Amino acid sequence: MPKRSLGGSHYIITFIDDSTQKVLAYSLRAKDEALAVFSRWLAEVENRTRHRVKTLWSDNGGKYTSRAFKLYLSEKGIRHQKTIPYTPMQNGVAKWIDRTIQERVMALLQPSGLNLEFWAEALQATVYVINMSSSKAIRLEVPQALWSGKEPSYDRLRIFGCEAYAFIPREKRTKLAPHATKCIFIGYGTDGEFGYRLWELENRKLIQSSDVVFNKGSIISRN
Repeated sequence: MPKRSLGGSHYIITFIDDSTQKVLAYSLRAKDEALAVFSRWLAEVENRTRHRVKTLWSDNGGKYTSRAFKLYLSEKGIRHQKTIPYTPMQNGVAKWIDRTIQERVMALLQPSGLNLEFWAEALQATVYVINMSSSKAIRLEVPQALWSGKEPSYDRLRIFGCEAYAFIPREKRTKLAPHATKCIFIGYGTDGEFGYRLWELENRKLIQSSDVVFNKGSIISRN
């Protein structure tokens, strides 16, 4: 990405489950973090699905062909199938999802008024919506439904960049202090978390809350 994220990341790595088309994406500070992120992804997938990953498809990028990566795959018994150099069409699914994600990230950021530092937040919001959308590759099924075995709920969907007010717990405010803080909606909690991800305007920091009121018709311009 052309600018580092709020968390200092500069790169995106995506993984797609060939069976359900479920997409998981991570932001990286440096390319050499790829193995650590893959290890994290592998543990998450196998713990959640109770199935072993048997094959990894990838390009010939150095992050996938390092000695450490090869050794890790060998120890895990994972077959590594790589594309022939200069033939990206052999890994067409990955190339398509990468292009789709980048286009949608920009489509979220531009009307929201948020600057490029928020691309990692827009990335996760984009992936969340992709996983909640039907896919031709799986006969118009929904990736999240196949992944979890449950019908997804669309009640949580909100407009990226809209005005939001997060409730402040009584323990964190005085009697005369406001009961809510003004924020910008920038995403959803991950599979293991609840609530919404918000950018708190007064303190300029990321917070997460499940007790939020949204002003869906108001986009806050924030450059």
